[in-house]
Amino acid sequence: MASDGKWYPPEAWAGPPPQTGQAPYSVTEYPAGYQSAEPSARYSAGHPSASYPSAGYLPPGYPAAGYPSHGASWAVPLAVASLVCACAGIIPFLFGIPSVLGIVFGFVARSQIRNAHGAQGGAGLALAGIIVGFSLIGLFILAVVLIAVFGTSAHSASAPAL
Repeated sequence: MASDGKWYPPEAWAGPPPQTGQAPYSVTEYPAGYQSAEPSARYSAGHPSASYPSAGYLPPGYPAAGYPSHGASWAVPLAVASLVCACAGIIPFLFGIPSVLGIVFGFVARSQIRNAHGAQGGAGLALAGIIVGFSLIGLFILAVVLIAVFGTSAHSASAPAL
């Protein structure tokens, strides 16, 4: 259906109707209350460009779309694995093995981040994985020692004398 409300077969269509008169709005007409579009009216004299900004213009302090505004663009996957493995070390039947993996992954990730000179992030994740890993291993060792000390003394004190 055409814009005039009638249907025209494709072979009978001759294109849009000719324009009569003036366009509804000219470039210089603005409704009341709007500023003019003249560059000199929009920009102050101190602005570096007295013309319209280019299509790629962004105010200072705003990064271009799709680009991160900080130096590190992504975290090293080993840093994430370090923290995940270290936290998984709290599962009792795994005997702290994931914590050891978390510590190893953390040191390798910190080395990769240091060698990347700011191109990769995740140093905090790697450090957290190392700290959590060592803490859980320390707690695991403490639990084994406490069970060894108090577990054997409890059995010997309650055993009947022969």
